[in-house]
Amino acid sequence: MRAIILHNMGGARSQEELREFLFNMFKDKRIISSPIRHILAPIISNLRYKKVWRNYEKIGGSRIYELTEKLAKKMQEFTDDKVIYAMRYTKPKLKDVIYEFDEVTILPLYPHYSFTTYESVLDDLKSTNYKGKVNIVKPFYKDKRFNQIIANKILKSTDNPSKYHLIFSAHGIPQKLVKRGDKYYEQIKEHTNLLKSLLPQFKSISLAFQSRFGMGEWLKPYLDEELKKYKNENVLIYPLSFMIDNSETDLELKVEYKEIAKEIGIKEFRVVDVPNDDEKIAKFLVELANESRNSKS
Repeated sequence: MRAIILHNMGGARSQEELREFLFNMFKDKRIISSPIRHILAPIISNLRYKKVWRNYEKIGGSRIYELTEKLAKKMQEFTDDKVIYAMRYTKPKLKDVIYEFDEVTILPLYPHYSFTTYESVLDDLKSTNYKGKVNIVKPFYKDKRFNQIIANKILKSTDNPSKYHLIFSAHGIPQKLVKRGDKYYEQIKEHTNLLKSLLPQFKSISLAFQSRFGMGEWLKPYLDEELKKYKNENVLIYPLSFMIDNSETDLELKVEYKEIAKEIGIKEFRVVDVPNDDEKIAKFLVELANESRNSKS
């Protein structure tokens, strides 16, 4: 039996699930490389989850499960393979779903490579000791089919793009990871330039980074600093790192950064939904999975 397994970080629909998410994330060597993570993970998760959950309640918890389930069902319409999903930091875990299949295609729902995402998926796969045949879909940010879907989605979000400054907001990572060889920053910049060529209608197009935490310098420009350039202007945000809407799009961008934009004096601040379970993206992902498998045939 053969399966396509969508792989993502996971998300929280309750306080306990949020504590599980935070614990497993901070225990991941790709997030915190020092062995001290085994001490920090329980401390951080226990100290932060109740406070963080109060923010999650503003959006009713993460939509990542609901939307991933819909995407899997939509993809199922275009393939005879079983389409399921696994999460890195919350259930269902990869080790709980992989063994019933003879062959799997792992499809990380990350368009770009990073130690913190794509490489963590590979760690997760390795930890299962799965003995069947494995295909892994590589980062696909350069794929023309994918970028046309994004461009069309952005253009459909406004009747007059010439009145908007478009900002691609990407999830940040610490600068130290780039110095260690993480290709994420390079790929994000390349992806932005590819999309720019498809979207000449906008007043301007720029790149900024969100979701930083902890000490140290992260990728710049930070989104809150970038927004200060657009007082009395209209801003459209596209979350470049994500395939599925989650707390970092629904809460961080649509709630928290919207409030920052209001304080700055931005006239209109809008966030475009990412592909989610769009039929075109479902077909595209099935094609990617098939191409990954056939390239090894």
